[in-house]
Amino acid sequence: MLHLVEKNREAYLPLLLLADPSEVMVRRYLATGVLYTWRSEEDETMGVLLVVELEPGKVEIKNIAVREGYQGQGFGKLLMQAVLRQLKEQEYREVVVHTGNSSIGNFAFYQKQGFRMVGIDFDYFIREYGEPIMEDGIPCRDQIKFVRPL
Repeated sequence: MLHLVEKNREAYLPLLLLADPSEVMVRRYLATGVLYTWRSEEDETMGVLLVVELEPGKVEIKNIAVREGYQGQGFGKLLMQAVLRQLKEQEYREVVVHTGNSSIGNFAFYQKQGFRMVGIDFDYFIREYGEPIMEDGIPCRDQIKFVRPL
């Protein structure tokens, strides 16, 4: 079930760090974004999704993460779909999401949710992150931009 988090947002930092290894970056958008959780019937947090408004009618998904043990079971899809419905009800028209060139699974996930790849920011992760990032033996260098209308 989808929940909006208004208090004690810092408690979700470990979960947000599953999707973004930079605590500095996560804290930056945690301070300004809107945080949603997906919870089980037992009220256990299964996943989180954080959005930031870019301009009127347009938001960016800054982070989506599913707790280890729940990954690969469709909870990320449920969370994404619920938030997209919520954003549409709030009259947003477009959603942007960025991911790393090494996040191959994310490419499929976002495209299955109706996002289209529209751009590449070459060497973004080299410029913006202090430590190198590796995923499945692939260096994360470039930021890939996806967009979806609502």
